[in-house]
Amino acid sequence: MNTFLIYILESTICISLFYLLFRLLMRKETSFAVNRATLLTIVAASVIVPLVQLPQLMQTPVHVELIPEFSESKIQIQNLPGSENAISDVVQQPVSETAPATNELTIPLETLLRYFYLAGVLVALLLFIRNIVLIFLLSRKATVQQMDCYRLLIVDREVPSFAFGRSVVISQTDYEAHGSAILAHEQAHIRQNHFVDLLLLELVRTIHWFNPAVHALIGDMKEIHEFQADEQTLHSGIDATQYQLLVIQKGVGPRRFVLANSFNHCQIKKRITMMNKQKTSKAWRWKVATFLPLLALLLMAFGNRSEKVSAKDNVPEKVVETSQAVPETQSSQSGRVIEIRKDGNYIDNKLCTLDEIVSKGKEWGKASNDWIHLRIDESIPYNRIDEIGENLRKAKVYHITQSSVNSDEVVYPAGDVSSLAKFTQGSWSKWSQAQLKQLVGDKLEGLEYSLITGFIIDKNGKVRDARLIKKSDYPEINAAYEKVLTNIPD
Repeated sequence: MNTFLIYILESTICISLFYLLFRLLMRKETSFAVNRATLLTIVAASVIVPLVQLPQLMQTPVHVELIPEFSESKIQIQNLPGSENAISDVVQQPVSETAPATNELTIPLETLLRYFYLAGVLVALLLFIRNIVLIFLLSRKATVQQMDCYRLLIVDREVPSFAFGRSVVISQTDYEAHGSAILAHEQAHIRQNHFVDLLLLELVRTIHWFNPAVHALIGDMKEIHEFQADEQTLHSGIDATQYQLLVIQKGVGPRRFVLANSFNHCQIKKRITMMNKQKTSKAWRWKVATFLPLLALLLMAFGNRSEKVSAKDNVPEKVVETSQAVPETQSSQSGRVIEIRKDGNYIDNKLCTLDEIVSKGKEWGKASNDWIHLRIDESIPYNRIDEIGENLRKAKVYHITQSSVNSDEVVYPAGDVSSLAKFTQGSWSKWSQAQLKQLVGDKLEGLEYSLITGFIIDKNGKVRDARLIKKSDYPEINAAYEKVLTNIPD
């Protein structure tokens, strides 16, 4: 699945679980500043958690390089002369970007999801822009008065009073009848920068337009804003009884602007209840603490555990552990040796960058036909091994074997198996194509796609660790080929 869609899914799960816990424990608390900070922290954590790089504490030992020469192939399913829905031979050459088939094309599910998601983002963004435009159009018809710390916009039409940025919009009728109380309330919104919260949350809603938890979270944040503004208004000296009557009177008005803190917003009963409710004690502290175990679980579930490696040099930015010395039993391995250790990549005990390794591999390939041997420390992440193999392959360096430092068993990539082991079923390419045809039949007629597979053959001729290294754009083909890889005979 597309990396960004995976990120959105993980972020959605985070924000939904965090918000559910907030609803259960903290929504009725009268520590409004704490509730506001908690909601903002929930949003920030949900954005960051899927991006966090966690230290590699446990890793399954990896002993193999899974980038074979011949498996980087363009595979076409097409009609051939004299047969129906036959599968063509595997072309053993580097693959360029796949081109759409000229026949009827089946759009992959991932592509449909991506387009559907982007369409939703576009609609949400247009609605967001529309609301801003409506507010600016309304402000152009208003009478503007510059106050001490805000602009007062008085309009002739009946509109609910609201604060937007550093401006307060109020109707002429409300200004004359209840101006002092309403303006005190809206100034409280401005002083506490509630507009910044709403702007941030509306941007989040644009990205998470499909998530009802985000919409509910924004509603709760607006309620908290109103509770805070009510609290400050009453502290400013406004009569509590008269103010509550005004809230009841204005509470039936419409809500029109999503980016505005409106005086009419929020259910009347909730506002009156919160004004009269006794402030809670500091029991909210243990409730906030309950978010920490959930945060830890989400970090373990979605945090990136791959070892932090420099993208340019393929060398860890922080040495985790000094590598063990290479056993003498392996020092006599024929060919040229590249050591992949935990603290970096070495040639002749010299720390090398990825570019240096590729350059050396090309040099060795031109000088002789000897095999290049990768000697790998245990617990090396797949991404490091795959990156080295991928760059060597791009440089047309294919003759590679490898083993772990604690084993004298040499393993071979699947490429060029004719010189290393005989496939008992005859031609590997014909066998794999026949297996694939049995699984997909004529469902993908006319499609053109590419994928990269890999497996290793040990010294006893056993095939193991088969997997798809790079998938095609078609989930059905990927699933079928994974089944083929699990049934490879010796």
